[in-house]
Amino acid sequence: MLCPKCNRENQPTAHFCVFCGAPLLETEEPKAEGSGELAALREEVRRLRDLFIAMNGRLVDLESKRGITAPPPPEPVPVAPAREAAPPVVERAPAPKAGKGEWEHILGGSWLARIGVLALVIGIGFFLKFAFDNNWLGPTGRVILGVIIGLAMLGAGYWWRKRYPVLTQVLSGGGIAVLYLSIFASFAIYDLVHFYVAFAFLFLVSIASAVLALRYNSMSLAIIGILGAFIAPFILGAFGARGPEAGEAGQAIQLLAYIILVDIGVLILSSFRNWRWFTLLALFSSLIAFGAWHGEFERDISLATAEIGITVIFLIFAGAATLFHIIWRRAPQAFDFTLMIINAVAYFGISLGLMWDAYRAWMGGFVFLIALFYGALAYIAFKWRAESARLGLFALGIALIFLTVALPIQLGDKAWTTIAWAAEGAVLMWLAFKAKIPVFRYYGYIVFSAVAVRLLFFDTSISLRTFQPIFNERFLAFAVSIAALYAAGYFLLRERKSSGGGKAGASVLLIAANFFTLWLLSFEVWDSFSGALRTAEVPVKEGLRSAQNLSLTAVWAFYAVIGLVVGIVKRWRYVRLGALVLLLVAIGKVFVFDVFKLELGYRIGAFVGLGILLLVSAYLYQRYSKIIKGVFTE
Repeated sequence: MLCPKCNRENQPTAHFCVFCGAPLLETEEPKAEGSGELAALREEVRRLRDLFIAMNGRLVDLESKRGITAPPPPEPVPVAPAREAAPPVVERAPAPKAGKGEWEHILGGSWLARIGVLALVIGIGFFLKFAFDNNWLGPTGRVILGVIIGLAMLGAGYWWRKRYPVLTQVLSGGGIAVLYLSIFASFAIYDLVHFYVAFAFLFLVSIASAVLALRYNSMSLAIIGILGAFIAPFILGAFGARGPEAGEAGQAIQLLAYIILVDIGVLILSSFRNWRWFTLLALFSSLIAFGAWHGEFERDISLATAEIGITVIFLIFAGAATLFHIIWRRAPQAFDFTLMIINAVAYFGISLGLMWDAYRAWMGGFVFLIALFYGALAYIAFKWRAESARLGLFALGIALIFLTVALPIQLGDKAWTTIAWAAEGAVLMWLAFKAKIPVFRYYGYIVFSAVAVRLLFFDTSISLRTFQPIFNERFLAFAVSIAALYAAGYFLLRERKSSGGGKAGASVLLIAANFFTLWLLSFEVWDSFSGALRTAEVPVKEGLRSAQNLSLTAVWAFYAVIGLVVGIVKRWRYVRLGALVLLLVAIGKVFVFDVFKLELGYRIGAFVGLGILLLVSAYLYQRYSKIIKGVFTE
C-alpha cells in the first residue's frame, strides 16, 4: 500500500505508514456485484485515487526540495458503493501545530538572513566611504569592487534559488542594493562617469530589481532593494557636508533625479504586484529623502525645482497606489485607500510649505488643481473597469475634500466655505451608501460637525448692515447647509432600510436640519427690525421692539404647528413630540415674557394669535386621535 505522505510502499494490511506514521487508506475493494458497468466504475474510481496519491507524493517531494513547510495533504474520501457496508473509520493523527522549533526556524532561517544582508549592504557602503577617506583604493577600483560584489550576490542568489529560496531573496536584494551604492558613488561622489551614463545604469538596475522581484515573487527582495537604494545617498554623504571632490556631480538636480528614478522602479513593480507594505515603505523613504535633499540644497535650488520634484514623486505614487487595481481589475482594500490618503496629504502639506510665502494669493487655485487631478482619476477609474468603482468613488471623495479646502484658503472666512463643506458632507454620506465604504459616513459626521460650528459662530454673525431678508450671504450658507443635512439624513434612512443601520445618525442629522432652519428663520426675522431700530427715534423704538419680539414668537409657534401637521400626516411620533416641545416654548414666552414687555396692541395680537394656533392644534389632535393615540406611551 502506497503512503500518501512519503510515497513509500507498505504492507496491504497496514493502517499506518511504518516510515512516517501517516494514516493509510485501504486499496482493497470488495468484488464487484451487479452489472459490468458498476465494476468498471469502481475500477475507474480506484485508478483515480491511486493517481491522486502518486501526484500528492510528488508534490510533497517538490515542497521539501524548495524548503516549503506545508501540513500533510488531506486523505481522499473513498466513495462507498451502493448496498455495501460503510468502510471502517480510520482515526486521523492530529495535525501538527506550530511549536518552538518552527518559530526558531522562521527566525533563524528567514529574518536573520534578511537582517544580515541589510547589515552587509550598509557595511559595504561604509567601507566604500572609509576607503575613499583614507585613499586605500582609487575611485575606479572602489566602484568596480562594489559592482563585482553586487553581481556576485545576484549570481549566488540565482544559483541557490531552488535549494534555499529565502536566502536567494535576501542575497538578490542585497546585490541590487550594492549595485545602487556603487553606481551612485561613481557619479555623485567620485565623478567617474557622466550623470546621464550613471542614470542609464541606475535605470537598468531598477528594471533588474523589478524583474527579479517578479521572478521570485518576493516582496522581501523588493523591500531590501528599495531600502538599499534610499540608504545609499545617506551612507555616501550625499546629504551631508560635501568635500571638494564632489564637485558638480553631487549637485541637487542629479540627486533629485536619482530619487525619482528609484521611484520609477517602484511604479513599475507596483503595476504588477500589489505589495502594499513595499509601496508604503518606498513612499516614506522618498519623502524622507526629499526632505533631506531640500534641507541640504535649499539655497542652491529654485522654488520651481523643488515643487517640480515633489510633484513628480506625488504623481509616481499616485500611480503606484492605483494602477494595479485598474490594470488587473482588482478591488482596492482599506490599505490601498490609506496609501492614497498619505500620498495626497503629504503632497498638499509639503507644497503649501514650499509656496505659501511666495504665492499665497494663488494657493487656493493650486489646491483646486489637486482636486481636479483626483476628479480625473475618479473618471478614469469609473470609465476603465467596473471593478475600479470603489477606487473611483474614493478618488472622488479626496477631490471633494481638496475642493472644500481650496475655498477657505483662497477666499478666507466667507460663507462659501460653509457651503462647500456642507456639500462635501452630503456627498460623503452618498458615497458611504453607494460605494459601501462605512468610513465615509464617519468622515461625513466630522464635516457636518465643522459645518455646525461655522454656522453658529461664524456665519450667524456675518456683518449685515444693509440687511435684506433672504437675499443675503448668511441665508445662502444656512439654506445650502440645511439642504445638505436633509439629503444626508435621507441617504442614511435608505441605508437603514437596506442594511438595518444608520438610524441614529439619520435622526441626529434631521434634528440638526430642523434646529438650523428655526435658527435661521429666527435671526432673519430678528435682524429685519435691527436696521430700523438703529435709526428710529425713541418713541418709535418701543413699537419696533414689540413687533420684533412678537414676530419671533410667531415664527416659533407657526413652525411648531407645521411640525405637528407633518408628524400627524406622516405618523412620525418624534416629529410630533418635537413640535409639541417647541409649541410649549412659544407658550411660555408669551405668558412669561411677552405679557410684560409688549405694548398693549402687540400683547393682544400675541394672545389672540397664540389662542388660534392652540385651538387649531387641539382640533388636529382631536380629528386624528386614532392616528396619534398613545403618543406618550407608544
